[in-house]
Amino acid sequence: MTPSPWPLRPGETLLWEGAPAPGFHQRGKRLFLMVFGLPFLLIGIAVFFTGLHQLTQAASSSEAGLAVFFAAFGLPFLGLGGFLVFGPLVEARTASRYIRYALSTRAAYVLRTGPFPSLKVYPILPATALELEPGRLAGSVWLHARLERDSDGDLGTTRSGFENIADAEKVFLMIRELQDKAG
Repeated sequence: MTPSPWPLRPGETLLWEGAPAPGFHQRGKRLFLMVFGLPFLLIGIAVFFTGLHQLTQAASSSEAGLAVFFAAFGLPFLGLGGFLVFGPLVEARTASRYIRYALSTRAAYVLRTGPFPSLKVYPILPATALELEPGRLAGSVWLHARLERDSDGDLGTTRSGFENIADAEKVFLMIRELQDKAG
């Protein structure tokens, strides 16, 4: 039997375990990013291959250097465009593989494995702000929100919780029951 990845405290009972539902969620947001990234990808491809083509036609070392610079100039556009166009597709396939959720009688756990492992624990208290965001195929239960400043200094809300789970309503009601018992 494999050991549980959840660091439960004495007297704490595991009520639910799950993972994000596989698939392409938040279609509007994802499609917008993909369409926004497409020109970057196409420009990056065009600039990179134009630079490579010029490299094969270069008659002097200065022309070759300019062609290499031109090809290298296209790489950031190619990378950004590829990230925006293909990133949502990769995330749709891998999120359910690398993220696990658990709900206990005292806390909510979010375990991330893979390239950037982490374990986040959110205590369930009567004052815990709780939000249910239903979706077409899966919903999200948000347990924690905080204001953060972005690189421009603007305030934005960052939410944490169980994202894109199939039984979001059930988990939401379980957390409400825990809050009622604690309060």
